[in-house]
Amino acid sequence: MKLKYHIIALIAFACTFSSCEKDLLTKNPLDSPSSETFFSNQTEIDIALTGAYRSFYWHSQRVPYILWLDASTDIAWSRGDFGSMLTAQGGQYTTETDLFYEVWTHMFTAIAKANNILDNMERAVDVVSPEYYADAQAQARFLRAYFYTYLIGLYGDVPWVDHILELSNAHLPRTPKAEVLQHIYEDLDFAAENLPTTRPSTETGKVTKGAALALKARAALWLDDFQTAAEAAKAVMDLGVYELYPSYQDLFQYKGADSKESILSQHYNIDVFVTQVPRYLANREAAGYSALVPTQTLVDMYRCTDGKPIDESPLYNPLKPFEHRDPRLDQSIVIPGEWINGLWFQTHPDSTKTFKQTANGITRVNNVEVTNAYATFTGYLWNKYMDEADLPENITQSSLPVMMIRYAEVLLTYAEAKIERNEIDQSVVDAINQVRQRVGMPPVSLAGQEEMRNTVRYERTVELALEGFRLFDIRRWHIAEHVMPGNVLGRRQKAHWFDPITPDIDPYGHPIYPNESTIFQIISVNQFRKEKNYLWPIPQREINIIPELTQNPGY
Repeated sequence: MKLKYHIIALIAFACTFSSCEKDLLTKNPLDSPSSETFFSNQTEIDIALTGAYRSFYWHSQRVPYILWLDASTDIAWSRGDFGSMLTAQGGQYTTETDLFYEVWTHMFTAIAKANNILDNMERAVDVVSPEYYADAQAQARFLRAYFYTYLIGLYGDVPWVDHILELSNAHLPRTPKAEVLQHIYEDLDFAAENLPTTRPSTETGKVTKGAALALKARAALWLDDFQTAAEAAKAVMDLGVYELYPSYQDLFQYKGADSKESILSQHYNIDVFVTQVPRYLANREAAGYSALVPTQTLVDMYRCTDGKPIDESPLYNPLKPFEHRDPRLDQSIVIPGEWINGLWFQTHPDSTKTFKQTANGITRVNNVEVTNAYATFTGYLWNKYMDEADLPENITQSSLPVMMIRYAEVLLTYAEAKIERNEIDQSVVDAINQVRQRVGMPPVSLAGQEEMRNTVRYERTVELALEGFRLFDIRRWHIAEHVMPGNVLGRRQKAHWFDPITPDIDPYGHPIYPNESTIFQIISVNQFRKEKNYLWPIPQREINIIPELTQNPGY
């Protein structure tokens, strides 16, 4: 049958375990699971959970959406509108834009999988151990909470559904996001109580107590429940399980995969499921697309090693703009003059030749980063999640894990929540300094609320770049209307390539250049209307069928 409404993905998934129509003689099929017999033992529950976990792999072009999401903001840019991020970033969208429908559908389909497990797993309650049953139930409730956290973060009020729906009761109105948040808390509290603190290597990828508490902290922070955010983050810290990995750069390479900093990750296997992350991040010389790239705005937001913005620090030299900068700049971003995959990365328009390391030494080669029309438009690439071990053989089949929750986020969540409650003490300073001192940035000291707020917001911006947080942060900080509108700056114009210009850094951390359209190529223009763009629209095709679904303001 053709389903009417994509919350009815909640029904569609249930139909994968039954015929959704009258069976011949109502006999249970012998060659596939049915709704009457499935979930009756541990093996079948494990199969269902594996299917539910599969929803974590939320991809566009086989690149996780959590990487694409930053390209809907001011700190990254997507050439070719991959993932519809250029459309979202530019504000040139409507209620009919496919992005909003596709994300809505993915999230509710994922929730359906969790609900199907929770509705039916009691069939196995007498044949599995109480410990296994509680663990499986907790995993399903975590999964439901995870996808609801993203739904309310993106759309605001959304229908709360905690059971598989029938067509007769699928016309649901939106539930206030504050109410949905309370349901998320209930799911995550249950999960934290019943999930193990650690798991054996045979269960890598399954959620734990720390993941449940960390997700609760994230959901609370996104909806300004700062007390709950601080308490949940502190509970993660008190577990004593997690710690920062010594090398920030290696953390996002194979070397740092599954370290003690990783709380929850997407895992891949060359024989099962892989990503094309290298294809979209890598340079043209390595057969990459250089499609998802950092912006000049992000580059200029990194402070100097004295902790000051580039327009205030005496260490900043506009003729050598990458020296004396926060080490996370170079560790996150490929900058001109850096060696990458044996190639000297240069983007000046006259650099039609560059250097390449070979078995016979360094040789002069054509520089496709200049001659190729689709080389990076901003003049930068990502180091983050770009392990040269994947180049070139595995450029379309990387098995590098992608972190969904990590300990540095928890530390910054704790600090921000305490700052917003104006409960600034040494524990706040210590949490921030753990993150800063890993990369050698100077420690911060106790200060007033506004100064501490600026510090933790800076840390979130540069520490968590390319991890999908920026969209939610600039919304909840109510600064999107200030940082989103305007030109996206591409490479400098040849005539102004070496102009010693230091931009002014505005109160939101953004660089302001004089005559920017003269200095830079303008690669796109963003619009942002504060009366509407702080939330994504509810997909119009959903509203057309379910009038109980009201639209967000301004659309």
